[in-house]
Amino acid sequence: MPVQPLYKSPNAKYKIARSQNFDIDNGAGTTKDDCILRHSKSIFIYSARIVYTGATTGTIAAGTAQIGTTVGGEEIVAAAVYENSKAVGFKTALTLVISEVAADTPILVRHTGVAATAAGEAYIEIEYAAKDD
Repeated sequence: MPVQPLYKSPNAKYKIARSQNFDIDNGAGTTKDDCILRHSKSIFIYSARIVYTGATTGTIAAGTAQIGTTVGGEEIVAAAVYENSKAVGFKTALTLVISEVAADTPILVRHTGVAATAAGEAYIEIEYAAKDD
């Protein structure tokens, strides 16, 4: 079951932070990292997901996406596999390990690719609100 935020103001302004587009078939085991957010206030993450911007073909389930506070970390979302045969605009919900992140802590996404026999692009995004907003 996903971790629920400790603070949920009815007036919270939800925002989206997203990674760059990742080419899923950038090479088997090849990683790319992206810092998607470093907020001056502590934040609560309400959801995380993979959004496909290019239709996926072939077997891409060996590719993964994860979110952490360190490069290659999985403190926020443990490595989740990409899905085969997804259309543009399809999203895959990710399970949060933690939902609160301290102020000035980077939120980093790691993409691990698959061999060039597959196709597709995706980005990873979080929906969040700053504690004091």
